[in-house]
Amino acid sequence: MPAARDAAYAAFVQQHPTHRYFAWLERHLQRMKYSGPYGIVATAARHRAAHVEALARPLPAGMLQLDPRFEAPAYYRACDIHQHPGGLGGDPLAGVVYRTATASGVVGKPQLHERFARLVIAGRSVTRALDLGCGFGKSTQAFAQALPSAQVHGIDLSAGCLLTAAQDTPVERRTRVTFSQRDAAATGLPAGLYDLVTSTMLLHEMPEDVVRRLIAETARLVAPGGIVAHLDFLPPEDPLLAILFAGHARRNNEPYLLDHSRIDLREAYAEAGFRSVEAVAFAEEDGAHEPALPKWRLPWTIIVAQR
Repeated sequence: MPAARDAAYAAFVQQHPTHRYFAWLERHLQRMKYSGPYGIVATAARHRAAHVEALARPLPAGMLQLDPRFEAPAYYRACDIHQHPGGLGGDPLAGVVYRTATASGVVGKPQLHERFARLVIAGRSVTRALDLGCGFGKSTQAFAQALPSAQVHGIDLSAGCLLTAAQDTPVERRTRVTFSQRDAAATGLPAGLYDLVTSTMLLHEMPEDVVRRLIAETARLVAPGGIVAHLDFLPPEDPLLAILFAGHARRNNEPYLLDHSRIDLREAYAEAGFRSVEAVAFAEEDGAHEPALPKWRLPWTIIVAQR
């Protein structure tokens, strides 16, 4: 009976005129942000020569490692994530476009990444950190700032994002912040090298089987006593917010948004050899959890596993 009741409620909400109007706006405002003659992609293309020149500026030897033979996994190429035309693979300007797109929301604000980094490293000694799925480097820079003497390495599938991440790295950090093109679920990096392995908004971009492989890979990478920390989303318990969250997955071209929430993370990390795992709500900005604020927000969650 509860399942039938929930299905009836979901159908009622989804057919309600207010919800349909909201859904239409969410879908098409995101599309227009990227596409069309005034979208981010077209704007970047008009300045392509300048962007390409900036991305080709010399970097310290070994700071950026790209693999011209690298082939991204099929799931990554299956659709245009976030409605980003062509996705993040292929075009060297993909990182520039992605950086511009996120600047319009809370994801692009430094405070979100810096808050996460501060919470994760509080009271911990970290000399080597690995940032999985680093994108255009916002998360990597937050950890490099919070760990001023640590070596921080960011990896991603997208060469365009990595080019942007490397060029955006402040000069004073370029001796200890590095990037390479790798698959987070099969990095090829040395075992037990890192005190901290982290990701920001990566799990929800992967199918369930890939998340399980990533968990096993993080167990291989992290040193005894180290931690793995993910900032991501777990579905809200409120029925209305859960409907909005699931609908967001469809409207924003995020086909795997719910996959990692189907995994019993405590069990998965225990099987991978971790002593404990906890998931705690994360406030992306001051007052984010205040009851007086509007209800709809992404359900940010920090997942921390102790080796």
